[in-house]
Amino acid sequence: MEFNKQTLIETLQSLPNIIETYFENIPDEALDKRRNESSWTIREHLYHIVSVQEMLYLRMLKIKNEENPVITPYFPENESERETLYESTTKAFVHYKEFRKKQVSLINQMTEVELKKEAKHDEYLKYNIPLIINHMIFHE
Repeated sequence: MEFNKQTLIETLQSLPNIIETYFENIPDEALDKRRNESSWTIREHLYHIVSVQEMLYLRMLKIKNEENPVITPYFPENESERETLYESTTKAFVHYKEFRKKQVSLINQMTEVELKKEAKHDEYLKYNIPLIINHMIFHE
């Protein structure tokens, strides 16, 4: 996969602020509205996005530091306390931005060899840092 590291980093850096601006336009009473039994609320979506940032950071760190990294698949349906993860959306965004800074710093420190290094992941044919970054951008 060819990628432009700088473009991906700039996009990754901008997402927390873009999403926070979007959230400022949603009335509080709409944050917890559930459209049907199986759907997440807007607040749950945010808390999910924020809660996976540490996991994604640790995956990148594992790929960077381990000889033959193996990544364990993640299943969001196993999140049992999604709606109570943070005291408020404001605190969730603080956490989100803190982890994003750590992620970007780690990516910036990586060599080209580290960026292209692959990990084993049962859900992907190829799993490396550029794929993780693209997944993060698409997911958020």
